[in-house]
Order: sequence, then C-alpha cells, then structure tokens
Amino acid sequence: MNAIVFFCFRPPKEIFDFANLLKNETYDIFVSVNDNEYILPYYDQNVIKIIKLDDNKVKNAGYFNSNNNMRYQVSSRDKAFYYFNRVNHTDYKHIWFIEEDVFIPTTKTIRNIDNKYPDCDYMSNSYFIVDNDVDNLDNFNNINKELPFVKYSENQFQESWAFTDFNLIKYYGFPWLKGMTCAIRVSKKFLKHIDIFAIKHNTLIIDEVLYLTLSAHNNLSIINPIELSPIVYRCDFNSNPKYGINMDKITNFLYWNLNDDIREDYLFHPIKDLKFQNQLRLERNFN
Repeated sequence: MNAIVFFCFRPPKEIFDFANLLKNETYDIFVSVNDNEYILPYYDQNVIKIIKLDDNKVKNAGYFNSNNNMRYQVSSRDKAFYYFNRVNHTDYKHIWFIEEDVFIPTTKTIRNIDNKYPDCDYMSNSYFIVDNDVDNLDNFNNINKELPFVKYSENQFQESWAFTDFNLIKYYGFPWLKGMTCAIRVSKKFLKHIDIFAIKHNTLIIDEVLYLTLSAHNNLSIINPIELSPIVYRCDFNSNPKYGINMDKITNFLYWNLNDDIREDYLFHPIKDLKFQNQLRLERNFN
C-alpha cells in the first residue's frame, strides 16, 4: 500500500476533484493544509483524508522551518511529515509528497512510476553535490557521482545561501546535497530519520537541502528517474497563444514546453493554474 499527499496552502476544488480519481485499492489519498482557518470545499471524506493540524503542536515537536519562503514557520509539508511519523502509523511502502502545481497527466502516472521503480528510499528529479574534496564522495555509494559537483568555498559558491543561511555544517559534514522537492517519493525509513532529526535538533531546516543530505549520510537509497526530470523551477510554455500565457514574462528557462514535451508517463512542474491542468488532460485525452 502506498499513499499520495498533496501539499497545499489553501487547497482549491480542483485538487479534490483530481485527488478523488487517484484513490484505489493500492493508494490512500491525503491533502495537507497549511492555513487552518481555510474552509475546505466539498470533498468525499470516504476517499480523501485531510491533514489539518495545530501549528503549535507540530512546531513543539520540532517540525517547522522546512520552507523558508513562507510566512508561516509551520508549513503543510511539516504537518504532513509530523502526521506520518506521530499520528498515522500505517505501514505504507512509499509515500508521495506532491505540491499542488505539479501536473500529474493521468490517474495512472504515479502507479506506472511506482511499478517501474519499486524500491528506493528517496526519489526526486535531481540534485547537485557540494564538498570541499571530490574524493570524499568515494565514501558514499548512494550518491550519483555523475551529477553536478560544486567545490565548497567559504566565500561564495552555487546557491550558497541554502547551506550557509541555515548553518548546515552544524548538522552535517560534507557532502551536502541540494535538489527540488516539488514531487518526491519516500520510504518509511526516510521518514524515521526525519523524526530522529526533529527530536535531536528541535527543528527541521530547508527541505531542498535537508532531505537529500540526510538521505546521503544515513545510507538511504536515492534515485532520480527520467519521469521526474520535468520537475524544474521554471518552464517555457512554447509561446502558444491558445493557452493565454504572457510569454513576455517567461525568459531563459527553456526546460520543457507544452506543445512537444507533455507526455502521460512524466510529472511536470510548474503549472500553477489547476483549471489549466484539467484543460491539458482533456485536450490530450489523458485519463
């Protein structure tokens, strides 16, 4: 049995409509809510489970600070991790954690990825590696040495803020890993190490650094399947006027485009307009 969890600030109706289609005998479906004051749209309580927890309770357990870009210290991500470590002890083989602006083309996409990659502790799109000595990586069999390597500098290096602002060296020695967390699949073993970190330090730190670095240092298996490669920071919508997208606002981020690259066995980020996500499914006869 696996689970799929959607991270949402205030989940709109479209999240529930699609989540309702994902529930079957092998998947439980959850929506984790950031804003506790938000009134949820109608949803089938027999199909979808809601994670809506008191912020102070979650924070006091050390589950906060995963997302430094939010005005809330306790995010839907923190609540979901707390929930699966402290509240719901179902023995899921894997749990997917997915932000709402990730486009899942069909109801079969997640299942097909799981069938193709049945085993690993941490699945994500990619990552880069930071260390002061590339030879140190020989001690880590779970790190892909072919991914980008950045030599550490105390003054400046690629995205150094993510490591120095959160004083990562206080928690882990080298190597450090960083990668996007918009759509990840994790094992219960990974979640257990998150809980150990929260108990030990009474906090979490920025997700893009913690999850991968923790996995590397605890000898957890990490994979980056091609099906998650379109999980990127920005995308190019290929100047197609039919979608009503202002191309003047999209510059220098050509990773994938709507006309050529959307395929039903991959995940895509970001498509923030959930009505537009539904439109894409209809136009391509995805189901």
